[in-house]
Amino acid sequence: MGPGRALPWVLLLALASAFRPNPESGGLAPGDFTDADITELGALRAVAWFLERNPPAGKPPMAPGTLENMEPLTASGLFKAYFQAEVSAGRLAEAIQEIITGNNQVEIFHLDDSSYHFHCEEIARGATRLRLLRDAAVGALGGAGTPGGLESARLSAGKALHVLQQFYSNTNWAELGQAEPYAHLVNASSPAVPTAPPDKPTCKDCAKEPGGRYLCQENVLVSDMVTSGYKLSGTCRSKPRGKCGHGGRNDVTQNFSPTGGINKETSDPQLSPHHHLHRQAAELATRATRDFFVGPGSGLLAQVGSAAFRKLFNLAGYSLTFAIDTTGSMSSDIAQVQRVCLELIRQHVGSADAPHNYVLVPFNDPDVGPVYTTQDVGQFEAAIARLVVNGGGDCPELALTGLEMALRASEPRSKIFLFSDAGAKDEAQLEQVKVLVESTRSQVNALLTGYCAPRSARAMNIFEELAAFSGGYYVLTSKAELSGVLGVMELALNAAPIMVTRARLLGSRFPFPVDDTLSELSVSVRSLAGNSFSVSLLQPSGGSPAGVEPVINTALHKVLKLRLVEAVGTWTVALTPSSSYEVEIGGKSLLDVTLQILERRQDLVLPIQGRPVRGANYTVSARLLGEARGARLLRLLALDGAGGLVGTAPLNQSTDASGNLLALAPISFQLPATVLGVEGLTGAGLPFTRLRPDPMATESVQVRALDGQNGTLLPGTVTRLAVLVVNDGAEATFTFSVTDELGLLQGYDPPGGRLGPGARVILSGTFAAPASHTGFSSSIATFMAQSSSAHNYVKIPIMVVPEDAVVTDENPPAHRLLELSMPCAGSIQHDPDCARHVWTMRFHAVDAESPVTVRVGANPSGLSCRPRGPSADEGLVCDYRWTCCFPYAEVLVSDENGNTDAFTVDYRTPGPTAAW
Repeated sequence: MGPGRALPWVLLLALASAFRPNPESGGLAPGDFTDADITELGALRAVAWFLERNPPAGKPPMAPGTLENMEPLTASGLFKAYFQAEVSAGRLAEAIQEIITGNNQVEIFHLDDSSYHFHCEEIARGATRLRLLRDAAVGALGGAGTPGGLESARLSAGKALHVLQQFYSNTNWAELGQAEPYAHLVNASSPAVPTAPPDKPTCKDCAKEPGGRYLCQENVLVSDMVTSGYKLSGTCRSKPRGKCGHGGRNDVTQNFSPTGGINKETSDPQLSPHHHLHRQAAELATRATRDFFVGPGSGLLAQVGSAAFRKLFNLAGYSLTFAIDTTGSMSSDIAQVQRVCLELIRQHVGSADAPHNYVLVPFNDPDVGPVYTTQDVGQFEAAIARLVVNGGGDCPELALTGLEMALRASEPRSKIFLFSDAGAKDEAQLEQVKVLVESTRSQVNALLTGYCAPRSARAMNIFEELAAFSGGYYVLTSKAELSGVLGVMELALNAAPIMVTRARLLGSRFPFPVDDTLSELSVSVRSLAGNSFSVSLLQPSGGSPAGVEPVINTALHKVLKLRLVEAVGTWTVALTPSSSYEVEIGGKSLLDVTLQILERRQDLVLPIQGRPVRGANYTVSARLLGEARGARLLRLLALDGAGGLVGTAPLNQSTDASGNLLALAPISFQLPATVLGVEGLTGAGLPFTRLRPDPMATESVQVRALDGQNGTLLPGTVTRLAVLVVNDGAEATFTFSVTDELGLLQGYDPPGGRLGPGARVILSGTFAAPASHTGFSSSIATFMAQSSSAHNYVKIPIMVVPEDAVVTDENPPAHRLLELSMPCAGSIQHDPDCARHVWTMRFHAVDAESPVTVRVGANPSGLSCRPRGPSADEGLVCDYRWTCCFPYAEVLVSDENGNTDAFTVDYRTPGPTAAW
């Protein structure tokens, strides 16, 4: 790409604590697992398990483990093995990343609530929290017909996984020698392991080395009960005497007895006293993550079914969607769409990555819709044939209303084609449509045979703006030339699309790199001078390749496609005459890049909320998809909307816990829209360039959700959610809005106001759940701030849950000693007399909420229990006997939630005052 202005560097050092949320936060030894690593690997194992049992149409199921046991297991490798073709795994990677974002959001919004982290022996509350979030994801998947429902499902699943994963790093499950995940956490009907009662000492002091480091390998005192470390928070104010600490240099209680702690979140002994168990805890968490999705009975798959599971992970593929203007002047256009487009669709029906379904949305004025969806090409053709064109009147139509309807009806990452010969009169919906485009990552392609703007005309054609915003094509042609441009649809049906580069050219030659992973090429050229031109494609040898096909061939816009790339190196686009052009190079390749924008939050680097703000410092995380073995990432590229290079930064390359390539660079956005990309070397050492097709929109206003808010409502209750709006630009008048897809919004304030530079205001919305609501419902509340020159938003998950779902039974069972015969005094306790003497006791154990389980630590065969009465509510009466060689016993009485009552009897224990 050539030299460019260097982007400012941001120091990426951080203080580590806990399972780090992601590798980008730093502070880790090589190979340490983060929440992101565990979530990704566990999710990939779950998807692999599912795909083995659900092969492509016409193929038999695979042998168990064929995909799940792949090494390394990556999204790209999984798709390649499954489809046996070049199919991009970008959609799966993005779905998993959104789940990881939900996981990481716990570190932002719920850091001060111990139940999200299993701190302070909040085992029962943590399990309730986990199941609540899991059930919210299930409820959202039931309504996943909307973008908000699907987004809410992924975020809720991610938060649930954060709770689940923390159990294995913050409790003594690994220390108990457990080789399997704790099934009771996600399935309340599975047996519960007793939780250490409040008065039970669980840890002893750790030995301290001269350098100050604690040695804690043998500090846990309990071997038959679950406990967790104490870490101070808003819901846990102190560490009780005898209780384990969380431990590590970021735990303020580690120097108070019992010293040290038990966390296994890293392999660093300064951070994790039980660092030696880090990988064991991470593997347990990974297996639990896999089972969260596909575990028998309690996994999400078993609860929501295959169709919803496919939606969760974007396995259903994309929609090919038509939004068609049906005013009278469109009659000949619709006929051409039928004739050309449907023939092209049929050619791709049997391809490896054919559209999942087809969506048709007609729009007119004042009518829009109805939406028609089918998976049958013939039925789709018949639906288009049934379209009736009529009316018209004024020129602009309700195009954005139709487009919004199309986005909501389509799968994520869909290919949407809008056909019209007019402008849009509903311009006020543009920002809402952009939010939908961003959240669904869909591509809008506009094919126009005319354009007229309303009186409030924007400087830029609104359809051209949307196409550029989404990384799609915009074509303005005549009705006579429409057939010549419909071939652009073929580019949209590329199963592994990538963008190599784009730029504005003043001249006649445009060189670009072709690497060894490219199997197809596409070249798009527009004349910016308004003159007709000719274009040809030249190989590194200077000759023209065979098989170049014209896809679009109009006077001012031409697109060429090469179906087979046989040479690597520097290729050239040759243009006649020398003039001003816009050039874009795309193609087909499994080697692609995903880019994520993150921001620093205290000592962590976490996904941003909404759009980035111009002038603020961020971190770009780049990860390679596809043929990445041996590849390297060298530079981050920042381009303006015209393709001009405005900045570069070296990419700091490393790997995650699974050995996948990860690279970081700082960035500070200065333009309203920035195209990001990377330069690197393939595994064969050949240079490659990849650009993100949709520009990164940046704003001069930020909207940030406030921490510690409760987005959970019970039937008949009200909650208030708030965001902070900060104007980082010039003084302006802002309009605020709040929306939600569940219809819970009662109102919001303020409606807007004038904000000076640096001014801030709290925007809050009130949400109410109907008293008649049943079951789980989950969606997204969107808070927006908009001025004439700036727009930003933030999304907050909201859910309505049954009242009993938030109730946690934390009350332990009770016992009463009924009889005690303890003749074990003096020498009777010693050999050989002790074996000839027996002591006995009888006790009653009961719990008000559930049946009880009774265990003794030693001589379990000496314990016998029977129901006290005909009802389980009356508990158990138990007898226990043992020899005087062991004149003591610890008894554990636990309920179905693991709440435990522990009592000890020995030769000093007085007998009961009275029997029942």
